[in-house]
Amino acid sequence: MRWLLLDEVLSIQKSFLAKTRSHIPQTKVSPEVLMIEMMAQTGALLLGAESDFKEDLVFAKIEEARFECPLRPGEMLQIEADSDNLRSEGAWLNGRIQSDRGIIAKARFLLMNVGHLIAGRAQPITFHPVFMSYFRIRDKVRVY
Repeated sequence: MRWLLLDEVLSIQKSFLAKTRSHIPQTKVSPEVLMIEMMAQTGALLLGAESDFKEDLVFAKIEEARFECPLRPGEMLQIEADSDNLRSEGAWLNGRIQSDRGIIAKARFLLMNVGHLIAGRAQPITFHPVFMSYFRIRDKVRVY
């Protein structure tokens, strides 16, 4: 299953921090599961920038996750992901979700770079050209 849960990519500060914005859609899926996925998708932008978005990533592990308060339907959220040990082959990432009420969720999770998931495929699945174009990903990357 693949969900695209981000509404907007705000910025990607290469090797430092990625920021996105979204809301929890109306669905039967647990909001906590969706929030983990939002943090993972935001973290993938940060890790993906290390390989210029040319390789596929997989979600490998959740070390911990905390949910501070319940969400309100349609509440606008800002999602951030950073890493204290970002490497091209993978990274432990720290995700945070906040709203106008403060921190909603935090998680620490592992994403891994796996090269190409489909042998012989020139374009990665994770960073599909339509996704890259729709969110204008390369325009959002800044090197500091």
